[in-house]
Amino acid sequence: MQKRFQSAILLLMFLLSFTAASFAAKPLVLFDEGHAQRAGNADWVINGGFSDFADAFKANGCEVKAVKQFTSEVLKSARIVVLPEPNSVYSKAEQDALVNFVDNGGCLYAIADHDRSDRNGDGIDSVGVLNQFLPRLGLKIDKKYFTEAPVTGDYKDNEITRGVKSVGTWGGTSVSCLAASAEGHIFMSQKNGGNPYIATNITGARGGKVIAMGDSSPYDDGSGDPRDKLHDGYNNPRHDHEQLAHNTIKWLLKKASSDPGYRMNSLMKNIQAINVDLKKDMSEEKFLLAENLKANLSRLLNESPYLHPTFSAQAQGKQDFEGLLRQIRQRESFSTLHER
Repeated sequence: MQKRFQSAILLLMFLLSFTAASFAAKPLVLFDEGHAQRAGNADWVINGGFSDFADAFKANGCEVKAVKQFTSEVLKSARIVVLPEPNSVYSKAEQDALVNFVDNGGCLYAIADHDRSDRNGDGIDSVGVLNQFLPRLGLKIDKKYFTEAPVTGDYKDNEITRGVKSVGTWGGTSVSCLAASAEGHIFMSQKNGGNPYIATNITGARGGKVIAMGDSSPYDDGSGDPRDKLHDGYNNPRHDHEQLAHNTIKWLLKKASSDPGYRMNSLMKNIQAINVDLKKDMSEEKFLLAENLKANLSRLLNESPYLHPTFSAQAQGKQDFEGLLRQIRQRESFSTLHER
């Protein structure tokens, strides 16, 4: 009788754990459809030209939802945000919400198109739209316009490129890595500048992830409004865009280290590197990145005071961190005075 009872309990525990796992929340992916994604010949929505791309997220266990506007409330339940060739600007509040989302461990997939691709005639294209805030996260879309199919630059051997032997861009651009931690994975030919076709970065106080690429055509599956001139680049047998999509989705879903000590060291290295770059080129994009890196490091040190001794030892005598060192010393002096 006792053995039967134990077996019944074990079976019940198994069924309960299976049921709990079955109903566990899927990672939520938000596709932007509120910034002229259907302007002109575009149809970059989950029920149109990007439906196969959206299905790739579902095949990797995600829930996919379309949204029109970004707020901290909208983003709080999301794991990944996809910005498919936005052609109208994000408000300052939306930009800040998206950057804060990544700084706090969220994931962003930014897809642009070539320079002079203003599909809705409002005076700005996806390059300009994304570059209003993407540099704060360590990447920048290049202001270029070229076709290269297949892309003939270097293909790095890593999880982003596994099984990807050929990709193409038809009227697209490339990406620049602003942060020292940013990485290119596939590169354009030197004829077209040699910059990355697709690039990634891990940034912020909690290890958020960013992917940027310079063309929407590779993920266009040819479906959508029949009045639009759409072409199936996603399933093109000459290229491996579907494989690239799955690889990048898997990379985003794999969480980066959010260990405060690790993030502190990464932020410090990135701050030192961008300050060196700023002495050579005082560009607005690099300045935006430098300011965001410093803000993240300051917040991390406020939230994790146990890191102060390590930070102080590593920052000693380095001009890049004089302001933060001063703040920490003033705070510690204030605390000491009030403890007496």
